[in-house]
Formats: sequence, C-alpha cells, structure tokens
Amino acid sequence: MPIKRSNVIEEVIKALEEGRLIPTTHAQDQMKNRDIQISDVEEALYRSVCEDFNDKLTDDQLDWKYSLRGTNDSGDKDLRIIIVFKDPKVLIITAIDKNK
Repeated sequence: MPIKRSNVIEEVIKALEEGRLIPTTHAQDQMKNRDIQISDVEEALYRSVCEDFNDKLTDDQLDWKYSLRGTNDSGDKDLRIIIVFKDPKVLIITAIDKNK
C-alpha cells in the first residue's frame, strides 16, 4: 500500500500557484455539468481541509486519491475536490458541490 502524503493541502496550493494543478477531462465535464468554475475550485482550495475518511486508493492501487473540502469566496459552493498527484502535476479528478 502506498504511503499517504502528510502535507496535501500545502502541496496542492503550491501546484496551483506554479500552474501544475490540472483538471482532467472527466473533471472538466463534471464541473461543467455541476456549474462549478475552475475559479470556485481554486478559491475553495485555499480554505480547504483534508477529508481523510474519504481518501481512496487509485484504481491501480499505486497512489491515493485525496479528498479536500472547502468553500468558494462567496460561500455559496461547498466543494469536495478529489485530487491525485502525478508528479510534477497534480490532477483534479472531480469536484462536487455538496450544497446541491
């Protein structure tokens, strides 16, 4: 079993600021269907917390899918954001608005 990262939020924010945070095609499609903008995700990441209880192994079981939860600046979207580290990129797998 892969070892979980201990500083997920810091690594994700660093990736965001360095342009290495990339939404997958799946995430882009889901966000469009759920009326979630990339700016909502970025804003939520800055005030996110880890939801360790929702972390899961990737399908190939070589890494972890991390669950982060935060609100956008206006507070109208309570987002769960699933990310995977694929160094040097950090991939957004999906985003879900828990208010809907």
